[in-house]
Amino acid sequence: MNLSIKQLRAFLTLSETDSFTRAAKTFNLSQPAFSALIAGLEEEIGYRLFDRDTRRVQLNANGIHFIDLARRLVQNHDDAVGEIKLRVAGNKGHITLAVLPSIAVEWLPEVLVQYSLVHPETRIKLIDTQWDRCLKALLDGQADLALTAGQPSLSTFNSTLLFSDKFYLLCHRNHPLARLETVDITDIGQYPFIGFCLGTSIRQHTDRLCDGGEGFNYQMEVRQLTTMMGLIAANYGVSITTGLTLFQFRHKDIAIIPFRDLALERAVYLVTVKGRHQPDCAQAFADFIYQQAQHFSPN
Repeated sequence: MNLSIKQLRAFLTLSETDSFTRAAKTFNLSQPAFSALIAGLEEEIGYRLFDRDTRRVQLNANGIHFIDLARRLVQNHDDAVGEIKLRVAGNKGHITLAVLPSIAVEWLPEVLVQYSLVHPETRIKLIDTQWDRCLKALLDGQADLALTAGQPSLSTFNSTLLFSDKFYLLCHRNHPLARLETVDITDIGQYPFIGFCLGTSIRQHTDRLCDGGEGFNYQMEVRQLTTMMGLIAANYGVSITTGLTLFQFRHKDIAIIPFRDLALERAVYLVTVKGRHQPDCAQAFADFIYQQAQHFSPN
């Protein structure tokens, strides 16, 4: 079956006007040429779509059934053509960014707002997920760019350092550690510890701080920042988080304390797949992210 978009548009126009004369005029064709389009469509699909008399033309039962199909076909065609035009335009298109949730909560939203002001027609989709899934989204072609913590394999990915994210202790305001101006990692071991789940970026880094996490007295593991905030505010235990997530813990019952002499920081990278051509719109967005990162401090 070979249906043309022109035939489908002619059918939709005629269904709205109930007149070959008016429909042909709207379609900017002579009436015989317009009638030929409708006749060709009916011949192609194998049944008549309209009941005709000397005064008017009306959709029959087949036409009423076909109208939704025609609308979907025309809409799908228009969407596809629109997407092609946006990609050809260079800085106008669709971009998918894979990002760690702990990176997406504070700095990235402002970057997205600023970029939308400069490129209002660009549509950006976020995949907020774990570190390994961000990289898999890149490899599978589901994402154009990724924002991750830690540098991935240099043989597979290109990575650009954006900034480093320091670690902080979280505890209840009445906790013994809350009286200190700075803390050491060894101060934490004697207290109940609330950790992020295995596989999360923060957990990967905090485990490195203390022999794979064996120095922490784990009481609970959580995945969401809001869950962690509630547990700390209730004095269920202490935890460690990064500067990018601190705004989530601005609570009257939570103390945020910097570490002293803590060399480990979480490096944040902009990542792409090595050797893969980037659309102009994705490259423009990557350049913008890098520029914004040069003026940002998460601490």
